[in-house]
Amino acid sequence: MKIIVARSVGFCSGVSRAVTGLLRVLENRGTTYCLGEIIHNPQVVNELKTRGMIVVTRVGDVPEGGRFIIRSHGLPLDIISEAKERSLQIFDFTCPKVKKIHTLVSRLIDDGYFCYIAGNPHHPEVQAILSLTGSNGIVVEQEADAVIKPHGGRGALVVQTTFNPHRFREIAGKLILLSKETLVCNTLCEETLKRQKETAELAEKTDLVVVVGGKKSSNTKTLYQIALEHTEAAHVETPDGLDASLFVGRKRVGVVSGASTPRKTVQEVKERIESIAKSLSRV
Repeated sequence: MKIIVARSVGFCSGVSRAVTGLLRVLENRGTTYCLGEIIHNPQVVNELKTRGMIVVTRVGDVPEGGRFIIRSHGLPLDIISEAKERSLQIFDFTCPKVKKIHTLVSRLIDDGYFCYIAGNPHHPEVQAILSLTGSNGIVVEQEADAVIKPHGGRGALVVQTTFNPHRFREIAGKLILLSKETLVCNTLCEETLKRQKETAELAEKTDLVVVVGGKKSSNTKTLYQIALEHTEAAHVETPDGLDASLFVGRKRVGVVSGASTPRKTVQEVKERIESIAKSLSRV
């Protein structure tokens, strides 16, 4: 069995920045609070908890004046305002690529555009972006959801950084056909697109792709969907999720990872597959 690991595995630059920054704060300042998960990887989140990060479900759970981080996905404006009102020490680890969308959306709203956001309405990144639009924005998850809102005919479309590019194109095409003026802004993350391209290429030359990453991770789930379009695939968080039966009769196995998956986890998955391959060869 040949095992091929994609070139782009491990943390993306935005996740690396957030995790490294938080570790620095924890080491130098001590206990720090995070609203929700800093990234969508339970193993990394659990490790950070052992170092002093406390995950809360509302800002009110953070002690007055406590240390508070803005996670890599960003946070809605009202939550940031509440944190400031409570005099919290805020450390902003929003991914720079997400920050660029915030700046773009704010400018579009100021210029009189109605903002359409292609993405998952329940994803924290999308919720943060939507908060910048006031009453002049909606989230569009599927092509069928794309409807033109009356707003002087001026609409602009942005997209969640880790959204499925095929669905983004479908939504953009529908909005263009329905409107007189739609400004389409491709805000997909270049690093995410690179991983998606590598996944498709790897899937075409293997008979199984193992996708390593958090079950809640949007970009990881997209990689899994892309792999399934070309071959068989499995989505696991850790080596423990691998079943030996998956590899019976396999000749070439690919391994890819989501943007919030540590490189060491990818290596552990590879080593587990190698161990399974050896045991199968002895049968």
